[in-house]
Amino acid sequence: MKLIHIVVVSLLVLLAGCDQPANKGSQNLLLVFGDQEEGVEPYQTRILVTPDYMRFDDGEGAVDFLVFDRKQKTLYNVVQESKSITVISAAPAEVNPPFDLKLGHKKIDDMQDAPDMEGVKPQHHVYLSGEQVCFEVLSVPGFLPAFVEAMQEFNTVLANDSAVTLNNLPADMQNGCSLGKSIFAPNRHFQAGFPLRQWGPDGSSSVLLDFKKDYQADKTLFELPASYSRLNIQEIRASLSAP
Repeated sequence: MKLIHIVVVSLLVLLAGCDQPANKGSQNLLLVFGDQEEGVEPYQTRILVTPDYMRFDDGEGAVDFLVFDRKQKTLYNVVQESKSITVISAAPAEVNPPFDLKLGHKKIDDMQDAPDMEGVKPQHHVYLSGEQVCFEVLSVPGFLPAFVEAMQEFNTVLANDSAVTLNNLPADMQNGCSLGKSIFAPNRHFQAGFPLRQWGPDGSSSVLLDFKKDYQADKTLFELPASYSRLNIQEIRASLSAP
């Protein structure tokens, strides 16, 4: 647990530098996460949040990016090389798990020595499917609620889209952890607050590196290239399944 404690201390030093109380949220945010996936070099993800949009990219000057229209509940994935925009706007899907996912979680009471952040200690949560550990999260209740809300909206759209393809999921994704994360409980960890750090048994991880409140992003960052072709993922699936 020493590594976790070091990460928490460094993160709380970062958060303590913010000139606003941590439990009060701005609606306009910039966040930078350090991400790691199995078999992929570590990379950074920048996320911009406004009341109307979210934008995901790899930093200033990025030419490929994803915009989430929060009002329309629609995702636009922009790729410069193909000059294309993939559109996802899935409606809620009525699907049932193919088996009992046995989703659960437990709070580990091992953070008592961690520094407080505006009077709140981070919490270590473990998320399970039966006895299998799906992932773990260090959370801070009440921190950056605008980000938490926006991410739940984003994850819900992705989950609704994934639900449409439930019967086509590869065999290695037919387990409680993956089905919970991708379709049936994509937001369960957000109930505990803001995820300072998240990691899983497969070696994947995400950690907050930096953030700014009241960040006034250039409005053009949320605009879509007018000349790019648009590919609606639902229409593509429909055409592929047509006789």
